[in-house]
Amino acid sequence: MIPFVKLSEILEQEGEKTGYTLLDERHGCLNGSRCGVSFYVRDEYDYEKMGAHEDQEGFFVLEGYGKALIGGEEIDLEPGMCFMIPAHVPHGMKKNRDCAVCKVFWFHAAV
Repeated sequence: MIPFVKLSEILEQEGEKTGYTLLDERHGCLNGSRCGVSFYVRDEYDYEKMGAHEDQEGFFVLEGYGKALIGGEEIDLEPGMCFMIPAHVPHGMKKNRDCAVCKVFWFHAAV
């Protein structure tokens, strides 16, 4: 059987949060691979939370507009944009002030 999840069901189960893991080792993912969706909703002028990981992380912007700070370089985010961040590189994202939400699909992949 192919493991799958529905975001709508996860939202119902877990309640309102800013990030949701969709698939991980519970679904057969190996070597730390996992994926999920993050919702950037706060009107922050600074980046909420910077991260850096042992593995590479990819992103696909589903909805909304924002900015990403990746290793000191800032890029504009828009729907349909896809990018990869190498292991150990600090990164963070935020939504634009005039946007209700910036929704981003993310995935971690072993190096």
